[in-house]
This record gives sequence, structure tokens and C-alpha cells, in this order.
Amino acid sequence: MLRLTNIKLQDGTLIPDIEADDGNDRISVRDMSGLTALPGFVDSHIHGSFGFDVSDGRAEDILSLAELLPSVGVSDFLPTIMTLDEDGILKACDAVAEAKESLSETSGAHADILGLRLEGPFLNPAMSGVQKTENIVTSDRFAGIIDKVESSFPGLVKMIDIAPELEGGYDIVTSYKDRYVFSLGHSDCDYEQTMRFFGKGGNSLTHALNAMRPCLKREPGPLGAAFDSPDAYIEVICDGFHIDRTVLRMLFKLFDDRIIIVSDAMRAGGMPDGVYDLGGTRVEARGGRTYFGPDGNLAGSVTLLAQEAERLFSFGVPAAAITSALTIAPMKRLNIVKQGVSGIDTSSLNFVDDCLRLKCVISRGRLVYPYLML
Repeated sequence: MLRLTNIKLQDGTLIPDIEADDGNDRISVRDMSGLTALPGFVDSHIHGSFGFDVSDGRAEDILSLAELLPSVGVSDFLPTIMTLDEDGILKACDAVAEAKESLSETSGAHADILGLRLEGPFLNPAMSGVQKTENIVTSDRFAGIIDKVESSFPGLVKMIDIAPELEGGYDIVTSYKDRYVFSLGHSDCDYEQTMRFFGKGGNSLTHALNAMRPCLKREPGPLGAAFDSPDAYIEVICDGFHIDRTVLRMLFKLFDDRIIIVSDAMRAGGMPDGVYDLGGTRVEARGGRTYFGPDGNLAGSVTLLAQEAERLFSFGVPAAAITSALTIAPMKRLNIVKQGVSGIDTSSLNFVDDCLRLKCVISRGRLVYPYLML
């Protein structure tokens, strides 16, 4: 058993000592002075990592993903599926539901499954990116799929990415906004259309500035609409490839507590360079970046949240802003409140140095390796 002392939060507050299971019967004491304790990170847009992918529809793989995510500081996540056909969606729902139930019965270190996120299949084919256009459906068909999913897996789906400008899109948001969080993604919406989306009940942008119109001086696009909508969030992939570091600094200043860091990671996250499957498409992971198609377009990310935090800090984004975007904002977007000491669940903590490098992780009261570097 490990007793951690002198635990300091980011605001300088000291919290009571905590004990963590390190696999030893003998109690040892570790002084955490010099490190800062942060809440566990929340990844609300992740398709997979460590060789696993939610869209494969295998509960055992999702369990393995949940057990490995604490090694990169993630305490909660929203498994996200690609634009699949109806059978694939239902299979993935069944797998996530089974994995979620299994995790509720275990006390081992793991990241909690907050629910399921659907990236599609009601997206704009012109902005589909790596998503399979043959699986994109009409609004009527999409509503039928949502109803079938809700009937078989009530309460499982928490968030849906949607292109509201398509026929029937705003009606979907209006009909289901009290049940799901809607995020605009893979969409060709302009500023006015995005403002209408927020007015109908949508509340965020999916991987902002990617798979959507840009923000220009006379055409502010979806990003401008989010800026003008005080209740709207934007999520950003902070690997330095999807968005330039200067733009990232600008976004963190502009959106303050309405910015959310996501990985949008695929199965190649945490894996060696190579060619991997993503929703039926061959994607190359090379040098920390993804490539697909003849033009070498981006296809998700291989950078996980702990790496993004460290990278953002090196870009000049303040540590407190990064922490908020990794912990508080994603939970607020999902309307989830967690209780704990000073609002922090002390059974799952990330200890970082002054550059936000992850040094030690406690997950569900257990010490997680390999980050014990004290």
C-alpha cells in the first residue's frame, strides 16, 4: 500500500493524504511535493488506441481499451464509433453496453465509460473525410436508427455528431435535443446555419476547424458562430497537425472555459508506425500523424491526451486552461457532475510536473505504471 502525502492541487490547495494500492502489503510513504495533482482526464471523442477500435464491436477490446487508458491519464471516456451501417452500429452499441456493465462490476484500475458517441451516420458526404459515404443515411433513416438503438440500449448514447444543414437535420436536433448532446461535425454549414443549429439545441463543434468550413475575415463560418453563442463548446485535437500551434493559442484565449481537448484517436494511438484499419479504411500512422487517400489527408489522430497536454504547454497555452479543457469542460458539455474533495475524485488522480508531464497516475485507488517516477 502506498500513502501519498503533501498532495497539492493546481490552485495550491493541499488535500488530505490518500492511499493507493501498489500491490505490496507493506505501507510505504511517498512525498508528492514538487508535483501537482490533477483530476483524471476526460476523452469525449476517442475511436480507439493500443490496437483496439470501438467500431469493431468487440466488448473484450473495449474493456482492454478502458484498462489501458489510465496509463495516459484518462479516467473517463466516451467510446466513439465511425459512420457504420445499421448492423455495425447496433453491434458496437451491444459491445459498449456489455463492456460498461463489466466495468461496473470490477474494482480494478480502468477508465469509466460515460456512454457512447455516434459520429454519423447523418453527415454531409461532401465533408465526410475518412468516414464511409456509403453508410451515410437520410434524416428519416437516421431517426429510425436512433429509435432502434434507444429501444435496445436505453440511455447508452450520450452524444451525436451531425450535419444539420441536410434535409431534416434541424428537425432531428429539435426532436432529440433533450435526450442527446448534438455536435456539428462533418458539415458544410455556414455561419447562419450554425447559429440556427445552436438555436435549435445543438451545443458544440466536433474537432473544430476540421471537416467544416474555415473561419475567414468575411465568412466566419461555424467557428464564428460558436464564438457568438455563449453556451456553445468547441472541441479541438491538439496534436499540432490538425490545428497550428498559434491558432491553438488563439482558440484557448477566445473560448476560455468553452474549449475541450479530445484525442479523436484511432487504434494506432500508442502503437508503432504502420498501416491500420479505421472504419474500413486503410490509414497510415507515421511520425505522430495519420495519412489516408492519394493526397495523404488526416484521418483522426494517434496522439493521446497526456501527450496533448504536454504539447499544448510547450506551445504556450497556460496550464490551468489546459486542465480545464481536459477535465471540467468535457463533463459540463455532457451535463455530468462528479463529487469529491474540492470537486475532485481523489481515487483517480494524475500527478504532473511543472511542464504538465505525467509522472504518476492513480486510477480507482490503484497505482498505474509506467508513470511512477518519483
